[in-house]
Amino acid sequence: MKKTKWVVALSVMAALSLAGCSSKQPASGGGGKETEYTVPTDPVTLKFYVNVTRLSELEYQTIYVEPLKKKYPHITLQKLEGDLAQLVAAGEIPDLIMSDNDWHMPLKQLDLPADLTELVVKTKFDLNAFRPETVQAIRNLDPKGGLEGIPFDLNTGALFYNKDLFDKFGVAYPKDDMLWQDILELSKKLTRQEDGVQYIGWDPRFPDHLVSPYSQEFVDPKTNKALVDIPLYRKVLDLFQQVYQQPGYIGPKNEYTYGPDGFTKTHKLAMQADWVGKLISDLLQAEASGIKMNWDMVSEPRFQDAVGKGRHALADMLVITKASKHKEQAMQVIQMITSRDHQIMLTRTGRLTALNDPEVINQFGANFPSLQGKNLRAVYKNPPVATPKPHPADKEVQTIIRAIRKEMAIGKKDINTVLREGQEKADKKIAEMAAQ
Repeated sequence: MKKTKWVVALSVMAALSLAGCSSKQPASGGGGKETEYTVPTDPVTLKFYVNVTRLSELEYQTIYVEPLKKKYPHITLQKLEGDLAQLVAAGEIPDLIMSDNDWHMPLKQLDLPADLTELVVKTKFDLNAFRPETVQAIRNLDPKGGLEGIPFDLNTGALFYNKDLFDKFGVAYPKDDMLWQDILELSKKLTRQEDGVQYIGWDPRFPDHLVSPYSQEFVDPKTNKALVDIPLYRKVLDLFQQVYQQPGYIGPKNEYTYGPDGFTKTHKLAMQADWVGKLISDLLQAEASGIKMNWDMVSEPRFQDAVGKGRHALADMLVITKASKHKEQAMQVIQMITSRDHQIMLTRTGRLTALNDPEVINQFGANFPSLQGKNLRAVYKNPPVATPKPHPADKEVQTIIRAIRKEMAIGKKDINTVLREGQEKADKKIAEMAAQ
């Protein structure tokens, strides 16, 4: 086993030992009264699929498989691999899917998610134990207000920075509550060549990340037209254009993006704003493999008209499928994952709990000494905003918006042109999908 796996395994198992794995099943995700509801204990195998979200094999074993053996030995998970649509077409339909609310529409297009409302009532599952924005983000996914999944962790944004690079060039560290224009000015001081090495001050990543605090839809539900050529993206792309115009920013091989490897591995990138769960996981994995860096974080910057707002609520969730013949056992898995003990374990290993429990929230990252002393308050400083209503073409439109970056950075196209062309491409894609 590699060093990375040993370090993470020891951290997770230590948390499991600390939290304990009760043989009793809590009635709610928040550690409420014990449920009187019983489920047959005949051996069953649940087909399990991970949809886009991150779950390493080690995490799969320590978060799901091993705890299930202790708590519900009658339940075995069979992890499915491959393209989900192809699996469904072949009759390999999962019972339980790990996903998030941003990637739920592809599941609905395959007619997979079951409405869990009746199961929640039947099992006395306490939705009030969760942060309300996580539940609401999932309810947004069903026009009828149903519940097509249960949240188990939450993600939010922050600005991460390499303290060594700031020290190297004598630049003051970023602070909480800064504006994007402030970050651009810092970037100009840090995008420079030193001893033959080109350093990059800041990679803004994706335009939709900066748009997230506005709860902006990708598609207008009334007109079924894309929302690409709009003032909000014009404002965001103006900032991107200023980033690309920094001397030295565009690399000799037409490099124009540098994160996350430039931040976590090569250490040539000074600042990156990203989803906290993702980047902290990358940093901890890099550290475990011997690549350690001197980093910290601040609250994610904003434009002036969005100060104090977080990104849209992004919840990792567990979905039970309509076709499953073992919905009650799948619900037992969900109850285990969302139990207070299990959420303590997840929170201590760097995931943001979905529970509305300050004592659990305050244990964020406690298993990792390298996280102690970091500005962890930044993670919770800006509360999530409402997640916009989804549209079947969201991911296609998002992909087109992200491709605009290359058109600007390498193709040298102006903002008016890329927005017009992006709008045309997105509208054409939506029309094609509607025709199908």
